[in-house]
Amino acid sequence: MAESKTSGNCLERVTLSLVTGMERAFYRHGRRVASRPVRYIVACFVFTGLCCLGFLNFFMETRPEKLWIPQESDHVMAMSWRAENFPSKQRIELALFEADNVLTPMVIKEMYRVYRQVAAITITDEFGQEKNQTNLCFRVPALGQSSMDFLPTSTLTSTDWSIVFGSTIYCKVRSLIPEQCLQLGLLDIWGDDEAKIMSLTQQDIVNDLNTVTVSKSYLFPMDFSQFLGGIERNSSGHIVRAKATLYHWNMEINSTAVELAVSTSMVSGMDTEVDGPLLAWEGEFIKQVLNDSERPRGVTAYITTERSFGEISGDTILGDVAFLVMGNTVLFIYVNLMLGRFNFVEQRPLLSMIGLLSTYMSVLVSFGLCSAMGLPYGPVHSILPLLLLGLGVDDMFVMVQCWNNLPVQSRKDMTIREQVGRSLKHAGVAITVTSLTDVFAFAIGATTVLPALRSFCIYSAVGIVALYCFQTTFFVAWFSLDQTRMEGNRNGLFWCYQHKNYTPNECSQVDLCTSFFDKVYSKLLLCTAGKVVTLVATAALLAVSAWGVSNLRQEFNPVWFIPQSSYLFQFLNKTEYYFPNAGSRGEVYLGELDYPSELPKIDNITRELLDEPSIHSVDSWYLQLANYTYRDTGEDILGQQLDESLFHEMLGKFLYSPSGSRYLSYFKFAGNTSCGSSTTRILASKFDYQHDLLGDRNSQIEAMDRVKNIVKRQNFSAFAAPVARSYSSWETDKVITEELVRNLLLALLMVLLMTILLLANLSTALCVFFCVTMTLVEVMALMQWWGLTIDTVSCINLVLCIGLCVDYSAHIGLHFLQVNGSRNERVRLTLKEMAPAVVNGAFSTFLSFLFLAVSDSHVFISFFKIFFGVFVFGVYNGLVFLPVLLSLIGAAPYNKDNIEAIQTDLHLPVPLKITNIDKYSKEKDDLLDKNLKQVDENRPADIELHSLKHVNNDSADGYKSNEENDDLLMKNLNKLSGREFDLSCENTETVDRNNDPSRGKPNIVDKRSNLSNDCLEEVKIHNDLTEKNEKD
Repeated sequence: MAESKTSGNCLERVTLSLVTGMERAFYRHGRRVASRPVRYIVACFVFTGLCCLGFLNFFMETRPEKLWIPQESDHVMAMSWRAENFPSKQRIELALFEADNVLTPMVIKEMYRVYRQVAAITITDEFGQEKNQTNLCFRVPALGQSSMDFLPTSTLTSTDWSIVFGSTIYCKVRSLIPEQCLQLGLLDIWGDDEAKIMSLTQQDIVNDLNTVTVSKSYLFPMDFSQFLGGIERNSSGHIVRAKATLYHWNMEINSTAVELAVSTSMVSGMDTEVDGPLLAWEGEFIKQVLNDSERPRGVTAYITTERSFGEISGDTILGDVAFLVMGNTVLFIYVNLMLGRFNFVEQRPLLSMIGLLSTYMSVLVSFGLCSAMGLPYGPVHSILPLLLLGLGVDDMFVMVQCWNNLPVQSRKDMTIREQVGRSLKHAGVAITVTSLTDVFAFAIGATTVLPALRSFCIYSAVGIVALYCFQTTFFVAWFSLDQTRMEGNRNGLFWCYQHKNYTPNECSQVDLCTSFFDKVYSKLLLCTAGKVVTLVATAALLAVSAWGVSNLRQEFNPVWFIPQSSYLFQFLNKTEYYFPNAGSRGEVYLGELDYPSELPKIDNITRELLDEPSIHSVDSWYLQLANYTYRDTGEDILGQQLDESLFHEMLGKFLYSPSGSRYLSYFKFAGNTSCGSSTTRILASKFDYQHDLLGDRNSQIEAMDRVKNIVKRQNFSAFAAPVARSYSSWETDKVITEELVRNLLLALLMVLLMTILLLANLSTALCVFFCVTMTLVEVMALMQWWGLTIDTVSCINLVLCIGLCVDYSAHIGLHFLQVNGSRNERVRLTLKEMAPAVVNGAFSTFLSFLFLAVSDSHVFISFFKIFFGVFVFGVYNGLVFLPVLLSLIGAAPYNKDNIEAIQTDLHLPVPLKITNIDKYSKEKDDLLDKNLKQVDENRPADIELHSLKHVNNDSADGYKSNEENDDLLMKNLNKLSGREFDLSCENTETVDRNNDPSRGKPNIVDKRSNLSNDCLEEVKIHNDLTEKNEKD
C-alpha cells in the first residue's frame, strides 16, 4: 500500500482526499437530517423569515448613473456635484401628437382641448389641500401681447423694453405682469386665445407658422418648426404639412417639501427626488392625456413624464408574473414526472412542490440579506428567480438520481436514515462542485466596476449559497419524509391514504431515457460514421460561430429596459422616427468661479463647442449677455474680463429682461436677486448644448471625450464639467467591452482550475474546458444572429453561461474517469448512467424560462435568447462532441490503488465485500483476515455480506473443527468491535454452528447485532442455531 501512495499522482490524491472527505461529511449530515426532518424544516422556515426582515431596507435603483457607470468616473462625480450644488428644479412632461397632417384645425383644437384638460387636473396633497397645474408648474412672466396691450405690436419682436424704459420703469411695469405656467409648442403661436384658436383655418395655421417668430405668451424668440416632425415644404421652402408635433409642460419641484421628506423617492432615469403632490399630478396627467375617448379619429397622442422611466422600468420587474407562473406550472409538471413514477405511490407531487419552494426561499434569503447590506435592486435582478429555479431543479434531479442508483434490494434492507445518508454521500459532492463553480463565477463578476453587474453578482452568489443550504437540508428533510410515505405504501398526493397490498404497475418501472442512451444513442454516436459526422459538424459550427462573434457589436441603451408595449417606449420610438436629427442635449456646469475674470474662459468654451463637429448648437447665457450689454452700453465684452461691479450689474439687468429672463434658472446665487438690482455672488451656473445625431458607439464616445477635454483645458478655478443624459449610456459603452472580456477570461480561468482540481486529470479537464469555451463562442454568435448586442444584461448572462454549461461537460468527464473498460465502453457506460441526469437538468432549466420568449422586456428576452443558446449548445457539446472526443483521446480511468491509499490515510470507509461463502475454509478465512487487516483501529469499514449461508466444520480439507472455524470468523469480526462502520446485509440467511449447544458464547448474528442494530432492523435473519440450542 505504501508503494501505491508514493507512486500515485499527487493531484489525484489531493482531489480524492477532498472528495472522500466531503462524502463522509455528507453521509453523516444526511443521516442527521433524516433522523430529525421536522426540526430541520422548521429551522429553515425560521431562518428564511429572519432574512426577510432585510426587506425593510429594500431599495429599487433605476437611475442609470447609479447602475451602469463606474462610480469613480468623472461623469458620476459631475452628476453628484450637480445633485448637491445645482439640483434640477424643473420636470418636463411631453406629448407628441401624430396625424396625417397636424397643421389642421382638427389637430390644433384637439391639442387645445388637452391643454385645457391638463390645466383642470386637480390633486389633493397629504395635508388635504387641493392643487392644480397653476400651483405646481414652473412659472415665468407672461410678457406677451395678452399682458402688455399698451406696447406697440410692431416692436414686440425687435425691442427689448428693459433697455428702452430703463431699469426703474421697466421693473415697475414688470412687477405688474402676471406669471404664467411655462408651456411650449405650436399653441404658443396664438397664446391662450380660445376664440382665435377655434376660428383658425388650415391656411391661417400655415401662414402663422411660417411668419411668427416670437412666443405670444412670453415674448421669447422661437422657431416653431422645431416642434414639428415629418415636415413637408413647398417650392419656396415654406412648411405646408407635418405629421407630428411636440408640446411641453414645465413643472417645478418643491424643494422645501423634498427637504422635509414629504416626498416620494421615485426617480426617473437621471433625475432626483420629487415632491409628492407633483408626482401625484404626473400620474393624473398620464391618465388624462392617454384617455382617447374624446380624441378625433386619425389623431394619436404619445406621452412621457419625468416619472415614466423609473416607474415603468420598475414595474417591468414584476410585469411578467404571468409568464413566470406558466413557466413554473410547466416546470412543476415536468419535475413531478421525472422525480417520481407513473403510479399512485411512487409519484412525488408534494416533493416536487417542496423543491420549487426551496428555490423561492433562497430568493427571499438573497433579497433579504442583500437588502440588509444596503445593496440596491436593479432591473436585471428580475432574472435571478429564474436562475435559482433552474439550478434548484438540477440539484433535485441529482439527489433523486443518486437515490435511484442505490440497488433496489439494498434500499429495501436499509433504514430511511441509511438511504438518505448514502444518497447524499454522492449527491452532496456533485451539488457542491456545481454550486462552487457558480459561486466563484459570480464572485469574479462582483469585482466589476459596473454597479448593476456587481450588485446582481452578489445577489446571485448569496442566492446560490442559500439554495445549496436549503437543498441539502430542507429538501433532504422532506425527501426523507416522502421516502417514509412510499415505504408505507401511502398515496403520493394524499399521504393519509394507505394502499393495501400495493404492487406498482410494470410500465412505471421502465426507465425509457436510460434505455435510449444505452441501446440507441450511444451506438449511433460511437460508430465510425457517427464520430466523423460529429467532428465535421462541430468544426463547421465553431468556424461559423467565430465569424459571428467577430461581427458582434457593442451597444447599450437604458431605454431597452422599457417594455415595447409601454406608452413610454412608443413615445420614444415615435420621437426617434419624427425627429431623427434631434441629438443628445447636455449642459456645461460651472461652479463658484471668479466669473468676472474668467469670462474669457467661458467664451473659449462657447467658441470651441460651436466649432466642435459633433455639436449642433450651443445656447449660452454668456453670448446673450454680451449681445445685451452691447445693445445697452455699446461695449463689446466678448472675450474680455470685466469689473466685478459692472459684471453683476449687467447680469442683473439681463436676467430680468425679456431676452434674458429664461436664463434666470441657469444660475444659483448666494443671496436673493430682484429686478433692478445687481446679482449676488454666483455659486453655480450652466449653459446648454446639443449634439448632432451620432450613429455609432465610437463616434459617441469620441464626441463625449472631446467635449470633456474642451472644458478641462480651460483650467477653471472651481468645478467645471459637461453633463448629458446620454453620457450615462456612452460611459457604459466605453467600459463594458473591457469588463466583459475581463470577466469572461477570469471566469474561464476559474473553471479550468476547478475542473483540474476536481477531475484530477489534466487532459480530461482540458477537454471539458474546450467544450465550455466552444459553448461560450457559439452562444455569443447566436447573440449576433438574434439581434442582441454586448450590454450589461448580456454581460451578466454570459458570465452565468460559463457557470451553467460547465455542468453539462464536467459530469460526463468525471464519470468517464470513474469507469473501466475500453474508451468506447466507458463512453457508452457514461452516457447510460449520466446522460439522463444531464438532459433532465438542462431541459428543466429551459422550461423555467420558456414562456419568456413572448415577453416584451429586454431583460427577459435577452435571458431567453442567451439561455436558449446555453441549452442547445451546452447539451450538444456535453452529450455529443465530448463523448466522441473522449472515445478518441480520453484518459485512462482513476487508479484504484490510489483511492484505497487515500482512504487509508484519511481513516475513511473501506469497501469490503464477502460474497457467496458456502463452505468456510482456510483459504476463505485467510482472504477475510487479509481484508480485515486493512482496517486499523481508527478507520471504519463498509462491509457487504452477500449470501453467507453456512459456517460448517465439514470443510473439504478438514482444516479445523467447528469451534475453531467459528472462532476464526468471530476473531475477524471482533476487530470491528466498537468501531464506526456501515454494514450492508443482503440475502443473509443462516449462520450455523452445526448444532453445538455446549458453547454458550453468542453466535455471529448476535455479534453483528451488537455491531450494527441498523442491519438487524433491515434484514430478517433466521437463526436456526438459536432455536436448536434452546430445544436442546
